[in-house]
Amino acid sequence: MISQIEKARQFRSFHVPYSPLFLYNIWDAGSAKAVESAGSKAVATSSWSVAAAHGYEDGEQLPLDEMLATVAKIARSVELPVTVDFEGGYAADPETVGQNVRRLLELGVVGFNFEDQIVDGPGLYSVEDQVSRIRAARRAADSLGFPAFINARTDVFLKADRAVAQADLVEEALAREPQGMRLPRGNQAIP
Repeated sequence: MISQIEKARQFRSFHVPYSPLFLYNIWDAGSAKAVESAGSKAVATSSWSVAAAHGYEDGEQLPLDEMLATVAKIARSVELPVTVDFEGGYAADPETVGQNVRRLLELGVVGFNFEDQIVDGPGLYSVEDQVSRIRAARRAADSLGFPAFINARTDVFLKADRAVAQADLVEEALAREPQGMRLPRGNQAIP
């Protein structure tokens, strides 16, 4: 059995410039096993598909404990690295985000997607608030002693007014990427 640390290192090694990693979204242990059997290098959940499989809408409508129980079954069912669409971390405040991230990572996954949109609210977190949330997630991951992979995602394009041209949003999107947030080296969202 491969350790969580080794799976995290494997997952990181799959991220090579100009050689994209293809992840097939899964929603339960059965779909994870099917993707593993088909030869995938890793598996990734989709928040929408996991929620829908349980009869919920996307957007953190699936209760956190149910989502975590599903993730635990997925992580136990495959030998591949597992990454999770963790939406907004099921919390607004950094401290609770950190607690939730710790609970997620303790299940054996190697990383997660983390959005900057306000779930069930308008707009996005401010850059400062999102930096605090990412730092809390990173501290929680680091406290477990392994190189968890955090995909800090911006939803600038999803939350924009339809009248705004997509090209006009590029600068804001770049300002929201972890490097644009000027996270200190060693505290970057993606280790």
